[in-house]
Amino acid sequence: MTNPYGQQQPYGQQPQQPGYGPPSGGVPAPYGQPAPYGQPAPYGQPAPYGQPPTGGFGAPGYGAPGYGMPGGGDINQIKDYKGWAIASLFLGGIILGIFAIMKSNEVGTYKMQGNYMMAEQASRTTKTLCLVSSILGGLSCVLVLFAFLIPLIAYGVS
Repeated sequence: MTNPYGQQQPYGQQPQQPGYGPPSGGVPAPYGQPAPYGQPAPYGQPAPYGQPPTGGFGAPGYGAPGYGMPGGGDINQIKDYKGWAIASLFLGGIILGIFAIMKSNEVGTYKMQGNYMMAEQASRTTKTLCLVSSILGGLSCVLVLFAFLIPLIAYGVS
């Protein structure tokens, strides 16, 4: 039986359609091998030595950044404020302390994922929760102190 569309392709090979495949019409470089000189490296492979890396559309260095990549800075420099969060649990109240500990744990999770922006945001939120909790805890300590001292002074403890 003959192929009504032309010559029959060998078993396991697909016919080459125009507009598909490598732009030069040649065979793409095997995985792990550099692209021929003057052609961009295939997706997922680094640029060969001596050629600048290209961005998303062939423009050098103008590709879209990866998910959660930082605008700059070291991800290990982001503080999680874990100790302060635990202290705020006892100082400023259970509810704010629990939320501060949860946010502190999120900082560690985002840092492990490499998500710089979310880790930084969670760190700022943790710091804010700890600060508010510490201020409320300090004010409550002062109020309790005055609540016990004023009656003692007023009644004249002898």
